[in-house]
Amino acid sequence: MTHNFLNIPEEIYLLSIDENGNQHQSLKNENFDLVISAALLMDLALLHRIDSDQTYIFTDKTEQIGDILLDGVLDEIIEYNNNRRIENWISYLSIHGQFFRDEIITSLVHKTVLKIENEKVLWFFSKRKYPRIDDTELEEVQSRIRNLIFGNEIPDERDIVIVSILYNSNLLGTVFSEEEITKYDKRIVQIAKMDFIGQAIGSVLKEYNISIFDSIIKSKSAEEMLEEHVQSLKKKFRVTNDDNLPAWIRKGTKQYEETLKYVREVGTAEITFNPKLKKYSKINYGYYQSAFGE
Repeated sequence: MTHNFLNIPEEIYLLSIDENGNQHQSLKNENFDLVISAALLMDLALLHRIDSDQTYIFTDKTEQIGDILLDGVLDEIIEYNNNRRIENWISYLSIHGQFFRDEIITSLVHKTVLKIENEKVLWFFSKRKYPRIDDTELEEVQSRIRNLIFGNEIPDERDIVIVSILYNSNLLGTVFSEEEITKYDKRIVQIAKMDFIGQAIGSVLKEYNISIFDSIIKSKSAEEMLEEHVQSLKKKFRVTNDDNLPAWIRKGTKQYEETLKYVREVGTAEITFNPKLKKYSKINYGYYQSAFGE
């Protein structure tokens, strides 16, 4: 395996899942979409396709890379002609989060890092899972980052980017224990701040307060869960006036009460509403497919 066998978004995704292919609970939502969007931008920076100041991202080289996700993002940056702020790029790209997740999983399956397993649910549906085939690639990235933090070696650019993403997204817990994070805090911060574009992107990610240590397991009421979901949507899509929210998540409407009822029924606020069909459904992040599928 070469050092660049996986791209940075793939390594970050691999760090986010357990041996069964399930993501940490706090990353099964739009939080992780923001992280992957930042990872794509930082990978492009590492490959010298983009650069940034503290406010804007702009193109450097425009040659295609041969990676469907990276080339797609690069094309959009080129098309937008360097006029979009960093935080707007992260927010905009995260809207495509499910596509990014699906493509990352497809790539990791193709590279024989993950495998496909169908688990029967009831008698005609199956739940598709993507567990690791072995721990080789995961151990490679974990050991790289751990050895870097525990030692005194000068890091290469790629590992600086990985540490920067983990630090600025509060995802160090995917590699280190809380005790280790406390003990090696100075070294972690020192390395995370070596990457200029990482600092710029990281300052934006910190605004979202993403954390793997979020106590999501605590029991919350439907009102609390829905309020958190609405607030995350408002932040993600830069909604500042509640009057601009759709009726199904706008307090004071009759449909908002219907939404609360649905949240109580399914036990999660990670839901969406189809206005044409007038139907609620849980958000699908690409992990589950019908047994009728391929």
